[in-house]
Amino acid sequence: MEEFYLMWLSRVEGIGFKRANQLLEHFGSAEAIWYAEPEEIRQVLPDKTGEVLLTSREEDQLNEWIIELEEKQIDFYSYWHPRYPKLLKEIYHPPMGIYVRGELPDDEIDTVAIIGARKCSRYGATVAYEIAKDLGRTNVIVVSGMARGIDSEGHKGILDGGGKTIAVLGCGVDICYPPENRELMERIIENGCILSEYPPGMPAVPGNFPARNRIIAGLSKMVVVVEAGKKSGTLITADMALECGRDVYVVPGNVTSALSYGTNALIKQGCPIITEGKDILISLGIAYKKEEKEKFKSKAAENISAEEREVYDLIEEETPISAEALCRKLQKEIQEVQYILSLLELSGYIVKIPQAGYVRAS
Repeated sequence: MEEFYLMWLSRVEGIGFKRANQLLEHFGSAEAIWYAEPEEIRQVLPDKTGEVLLTSREEDQLNEWIIELEEKQIDFYSYWHPRYPKLLKEIYHPPMGIYVRGELPDDEIDTVAIIGARKCSRYGATVAYEIAKDLGRTNVIVVSGMARGIDSEGHKGILDGGGKTIAVLGCGVDICYPPENRELMERIIENGCILSEYPPGMPAVPGNFPARNRIIAGLSKMVVVVEAGKKSGTLITADMALECGRDVYVVPGNVTSALSYGTNALIKQGCPIITEGKDILISLGIAYKKEEKEKFKSKAAENISAEEREVYDLIEEETPISAEALCRKLQKEIQEVQYILSLLELSGYIVKIPQAGYVRAS
């Protein structure tokens, strides 16, 4: 029952993490907050938020919410629940609770976001689908927003490949948006889950989607961008991912296409290039068996170019080194060094350690 009281607390207007923690520390539980004397509530929250909280303690309303979750087969997981995703706790302003239809994956399973333009090109749709389908043959879960275009293709690809996926919505999990994705939504629920921080019945309004994007970034160990315009929600998600310490990879696009402006700009900033599912598996460290890695390692000297060798020689097996540090040592521009690092990483010679730097592949 405590989770239902935490759900109530998360739905009280004006109650964010700071005040929720303040209340929980004082009263010990959300249930205790529900039954606390008004004067004690006012002592902890002396402003109008305290009055809002007091007037929200309606038992009939809470029971209606509980019945609605049961009827629609929706689970609620608060931030304090053991099933709440650990990766999501790492972001700035994580949701106090999430509503889920389907089954949340275990935290140990690798998650990759595939995001991009809603009005994508045939090229972008095909690449997103094929990359996701490759991942479907592995134990990697694709995260996206179930929007038209790249998002939908990513979901379809992973499902057609036999894998699982998570769709993060900007509305309640009982609402299908866009409406034409009804069949896709049902497939996702059966092979993964639909997730939202918004309660059932919340419509898909424009203001919800930027907040939704931070959850997509937060749930993913890495983010792959497939087509993005100059000013797009996709680039916002990529920025959020970088702020969370996630690696952002990019599918290169036609330099004359407006849909490639955002992706090519990310490449210029130093984001590594992805061209197939194997690239993602390499980055996650699960692409090759041990003997294949040894083969790459033994042939490094004969296959690496002079420019790649110059960078490779500065990278150690155990102590990570950042791209910026390599630039200082080599006195080269960041774009040039990042390009060489991408080649070495895609070839399996080096591995990027998130928020640390690069080490030689073992």
